[in-house]
Formats: sequence, structure tokens, C-alpha cells
Amino acid sequence: MSWIKRRPLLAIAALAFAVRAASAVVTEFKPIFPAYYYTDAKSAHEEALAGLAAVRAGQPIALEGNLSHRLHILMTIGVYRALGPSELGIKLFNAAVGAAGIAALAGAFGYLFTPAAALAAGAALALWPSDAFYTSQNLKESPTLALAFIGLLAAFPLGLRPPLAAPRRSALAALLFCSLVGVGLLRSYILLCMAGALIAAFALEARSPELRSRSLRVVAVSALAMALYPVFSHALYAGLQRSGEAGTRSAPDNARIQPSLIPETISDNTRITVYRPTSPEGLSAFRHTRQFNDRRFAWNAAGREIGTQIFPDVIFHSWLDVLLYLPKGAFYVLFMPLPGLYPMDGKLGRIAAAAENLILLAFACLAAAGFWRGPKNAGRVSLILFFAGMTIGSALLEFDLGSAARHKLLYLPMLFPFAAEELLRLLGREERV
Repeated sequence: MSWIKRRPLLAIAALAFAVRAASAVVTEFKPIFPAYYYTDAKSAHEEALAGLAAVRAGQPIALEGNLSHRLHILMTIGVYRALGPSELGIKLFNAAVGAAGIAALAGAFGYLFTPAAALAAGAALALWPSDAFYTSQNLKESPTLALAFIGLLAAFPLGLRPPLAAPRRSALAALLFCSLVGVGLLRSYILLCMAGALIAAFALEARSPELRSRSLRVVAVSALAMALYPVFSHALYAGLQRSGEAGTRSAPDNARIQPSLIPETISDNTRITVYRPTSPEGLSAFRHTRQFNDRRFAWNAAGREIGTQIFPDVIFHSWLDVLLYLPKGAFYVLFMPLPGLYPMDGKLGRIAAAAENLILLAFACLAAAGFWRGPKNAGRVSLILFFAGMTIGSALLEFDLGSAARHKLLYLPMLFPFAAEELLRLLGREERV
């Protein structure tokens, strides 16, 4: 089993930080995109400033939104207390966290692929323009990605390495558990997809007697994280309320979904009044409501029409409609916009995204060939299962190409080492894992 030594990983981390720090400086002093690209970051900055002022005045912090948002603001306040209330400071902090996450993912790939393929995948991720942009802003992308990637770095040696000493085995299990729960607190669906992928892949590998004990470690820790996550999340949310550091307007996003009225007519003869997340009509209502609210917010905040919503008129009447929609929905969230298939309208952001997506589409084709040709151990299968689960969810529940581009930073990199491995083979530099 190949492993990447520390020095190359440090080089990957340094490269990733340099690219993200440069992006942070550019967006701070000479932004090249319109102001609405930075709306979320500006809003988080202003909310954190208000919270910091409350702390300095000895008053409770009044937070709004779901648990994930509140934790993001609290983390931002913590950075501002340590480094000062500077937008550039939080951007550089996020750049460092993002770079550490990339190094962790490259290290995780090192347990499954050759050193050359793992390092090539890490370098590609370090240089990925969209990743560099979003992980150098005042957003929660960097801590979310870092926690998820650290979880993989813990899972693979725990489940794939020869018998480990008890202290190291316990440390890796604790790291995997904490990473899964931590990423769940920021985005609960990531915990579901990542833990589910690890459980499925390593449970299959546990059929082999010689691999059973180590595979079951990953299964057990992942299942425990899923089981205890609701306890931690609800306790944390309740603690924030009791301490006066949170408002009470909305419930945490990880709470059980309750029926809610949706006064939206989604077709000429069907009116949805209750949101049922398990029904095709409920999915339609949820999508339409979110897209309507996004359009209203953009118009009220900036007098702007959103032109990048994903199939805002789609209606699901049956599960067959959902299945037929999945391929085109997945293609959109992964690879749109593309030249010739989506209007560019002379907008720099769309042109840059289209050029990047051409490369990502080529990566995906190489990755498909690499996975088909290569070994199918639990680690490699878990990467593909995680990618597939996240893609299916995104195809159904992404509402705008902007958010889709930001969220795919988490799961599209799972394809990078397969693409690198296949490219190295085509170049005649194939090595054995």
C-alpha cells in the first residue's frame, strides 16, 4: 500500500495556500466579479461584526438561521476576536484551512492510489480555480471540506492498513468519529452520504475473513457517528439557546422535518399545501418554493433577476419523473455551464466556469475509465459511492448553478485520483498501487 511522504504533502499544502491567499487579496482589493458574487460573504461579515460588538459590550449574541449558519457565524466571531475584525484576515484563515483540507485529501488518496496519482490529484485540487475562489472567502466551505477530507484520511488507514497498535487505532477511530459529526453539524447531508458510503463499501469488504476486523472498525465508527449525531446537534442547539447566544426564530436544519404549508400552485390542476419530503410532488413544491424565495431575495436586495436557476419549471408527478430527471439534473450540477449548451451573455463568470467545466468533463471521462480498469477495494468504492450519493442529492436539491458550483467542491474531487491514474497510464507512466 503506497503512502505519500510528508514533504510532498507540505508542498501541496503550500501551493494550495499560495493560490488561495492570492485569490483572497484580489477579491479584497480588486474584485473581478460583480458584487452579487460576494453577497453571502458580506452578509456573514456584517453579522459577525454585530456579534463581536455584542461580545465586547458584554451582551448575548443574537444569531438567526439554522444551526449550521449559527456555527459559521460563531466561528467567524472567534477568528475576529483572535485576529481582528478584518475581512482579509478571515479570508486568509479560510485559505489556510482549505489548504490543510487539500493536503489531508491528497494524503487519504495515498492509501488507495500510487504516489504520483495521489499527488497529481492533490495538485489539481490545489489549482482548481473555483475551489481557490470559494475557499478564500468568508464562507463555510473551507471548514466543511477540511472536516470531510480529514475524515477520509482517518478512515482509510483504519480500515485498510495492516493491524495497527491499539493507541493509533483508537486515535484514528476518534478522528473519524469527530470529523463525521463535525461535518454533519455544518451540513447534515454530508454526514449521511459520507458515513453511508463508508458503511456500504467496508461492509462489503468485511465478507473477507482476513479483512473483516479492520473493515468493521470503519463500519462501526461511521454507524455510531450517524446514530449519535442527532444527540450532539440538538444538545448544541439547545445549549446555544439557553446561553442566550442564539435567537429563537428557526429550528436547526438537522431537526426532524415537519409538515409546513406551501401556498404554491405547481401545476394547473395540482395544489400542494403540505410538504411531504417523501413524495415527488413534495420535491416539486420544495424546489419551487426555494427558487421563488431566492428570486425574491435577489430582487429585493439588489434589484437583480437570477438567470442561472436549474430547471425552475420542472414538475414531478411520479417517481418515474424523478428518475428521468436525474441524468440531466446531475449533468447540470456537475458540468454546466458549457460552451454551446448554455448562454454566456458576455459574462466573465460564466465564460470562466464554462472553460473550467470542459476540463472537469474530461476529468470525469478519464475517471470513469480509471475506476473501471482499476482495483475495487473498499476505499476506492467508497469514494465513488460518496460521489454518487452527493450527485443524486444535488441533482434533485440544487436550485441554482452558483450554489451547485460551490457545493460540488466537496464531492467532484473524489474523481480526481481516478482521472490522474488513467492519465498516467495513457502517458506510459503507470505504476502499481
